[in-house]
Amino acid sequence: MAREDPRTRPGATPRPAVSLGGTAAALSGLALFAGLVHGIDEEAVRLVVRGTAKIAVTLFSLAFATSSLHAIGRSDATKWLLRNRRYLGLSFALAHAGHLLALGALAIWFPRPFVDDLDPLFLIGGGLAYAFLFAMAATSSDAAFRKLGARRWRGLHTAGSYYIWGVFAFSYLPRVTESAEYVVYAALLAIALSLRMARRFRGSRAFA
Repeated sequence: MAREDPRTRPGATPRPAVSLGGTAAALSGLALFAGLVHGIDEEAVRLVVRGTAKIAVTLFSLAFATSSLHAIGRSDATKWLLRNRRYLGLSFALAHAGHLLALGALAIWFPRPFVDDLDPLFLIGGGLAYAFLFAMAATSSDAAFRKLGARRWRGLHTAGSYYIWGVFAFSYLPRVTESAEYVVYAALLAIALSLRMARRFRGSRAFA
């Protein structure tokens, strides 16, 4: 019998409202703040676009690195993260869906110069990332894990998570010289990947 993924083990994630509710509150607060400060104008929408991206990349980095962080240095905090990893991932999906809605609002309400500056490769690459995102969110359940089977489920979630990491890295790493904020989020992505690689290296040495 295939080993069950800890994210999908019944009872492994007892408090989904903790991360999902917090993410929804953060997104609502961001939109409210943007409206109060700027009104309904282009700068307000752009503020929401940037804010949702930052919330999303933070949640993604946590979900991406959780199992590796727990394997390398177990603690009560990493146990909590591991138990709630499914809902960290769903919270990321919620935040990134909010980012997509904000981009849509920008394109519809303030199309110039946003639409003119869109790169077809960016649309294709970003579209594939969202396809992975929605597929992973839709299969983040015990029933989906059983229906897909362990091998296909892990294949989807592993390929999707690394692809999304690559899209974020492509977005943040080239901009580290522009602002300290980009340095912070690029560092989060680099640390998350380093933890994954460190865990894999330790695993390979164990079987050497």
